[in-house]
Amino acid sequence: MKTLLMVPPFYRLLGGHNNWVNLGPAYLAATLDRNGHEVKVYNADHVSGGKDLNLREVFEGNRIYRGIMGDPDHPLWDEIMRTVVSFEPDLVGISINFTMIAKATAKITERIKAWRPGVKIIVGGPHATIAPEETLSDPHVDYLARREGERTLLELVEGRPPEEILGLSFRAPDGRIRHNADRPLIENLDEVPFPKLELQLIPIPDPRDNFGVIATSRGCPLNCIFCASPALWCGRVRYRSVENVMGEILDRRDRYGVDKYYFNDDNFNLDRKRTIRLCEEIIRSGLDITWICEAQLSAFTPPVLAAMRAAGCKRVKLGVESGSDRILKLMRKGTTKALIRRIVGMIRDAGIDYTIYALIGMPTETREEMLETYHFIEELDPSYVSLSVASPQYGTPLFDMMQEYGIRFTKDDWLEHFHQSYRTVLNANVDQEIIDLFLAYNERRGFQRTI
Repeated sequence: MKTLLMVPPFYRLLGGHNNWVNLGPAYLAATLDRNGHEVKVYNADHVSGGKDLNLREVFEGNRIYRGIMGDPDHPLWDEIMRTVVSFEPDLVGISINFTMIAKATAKITERIKAWRPGVKIIVGGPHATIAPEETLSDPHVDYLARREGERTLLELVEGRPPEEILGLSFRAPDGRIRHNADRPLIENLDEVPFPKLELQLIPIPDPRDNFGVIATSRGCPLNCIFCASPALWCGRVRYRSVENVMGEILDRRDRYGVDKYYFNDDNFNLDRKRTIRLCEEIIRSGLDITWICEAQLSAFTPPVLAAMRAAGCKRVKLGVESGSDRILKLMRKGTTKALIRRIVGMIRDAGIDYTIYALIGMPTETREEMLETYHFIEELDPSYVSLSVASPQYGTPLFDMMQEYGIRFTKDDWLEHFHQSYRTVLNANVDQEIIDLFLAYNERRGFQRTI
């Protein structure tokens, strides 16, 4: 079965691009390829010569997004279909990572079925996993893979009857939606093959800049109120072995010349001993690489930071989120301002740069508390602040809280599930003036975000 795995457009719909190789479809494609199946990955967010949006452009891109989504004749949709048709797939898989792109996905599935009704379409990703009924209400979608899709997709491609495939939801011949039993999570992540650039439908001319994302683990044990990770991964973390991670780094360096990496685990440094061991292996191998990572504040110690710095870590990205102890407690962050100050000081002393994630607009949050967050960020003095506005994502405790307040979302509201928006249904105290205050921080300091 000839399979095309697609990353739908997102940053393109905001006026930019995202040429990074998307890990989810890349691992799926590598699994099919290892088992002898013809497969390619089509990143519809790729634009040669496009631009990386700054944070203000992401916020303002919502207007562009709505314009494209409301224009059935926009040339982007024809471009996507020309690319799909050129490959002539039997099966198209689409990754819906964000609820906001579910509507774009629906536009694509409709056009694929109009081109060739016999083509089968399977969707996956966080949105599909958490909202399978809503996602399968799209009449053009045949199958839906919940949680990890490597084995589920492989069994489908190899012709196993849909009703026998764990982790699969599908529309039965009688039109009813069926949900098979969950598939157990992959216990040994070392079994998943490394991504291959050769499987990208659009050639990547600059892999050193666009093929450096690596996930060394899957899952998160924390329970932040705004995050769907617990619903996706059952509150568990599974780690790849240090040897396996080193193998992937060496593979990318030797085959593609990659020397800049982004470890995008939910919490790269959560296991301190493992973090130190991986850093020691990077140092021992003599690899001349630089990297950044998503990090858990409370897991840092001076020895961990020293090892990371020696192994080439240039920046850590920290989920500070708020400068109000009351809001931090509401978010279930498990931190306080005092702890954040101490850890950030430790990171600064280690000579590692840091980005801070900030989130405003939680239910009951006052304008004064939002300003408290801004002033706390000024005190912490990060190289970059990545601002989000609280949005009730499916599968999060925040979504449940919104329901308790009597706020209801339907498919018509899916474009509102976006963290970089001037609009929010959760808190009337959020306005453009206070958002601009945060955006101006980066612009005033002249700092650029990294990845």
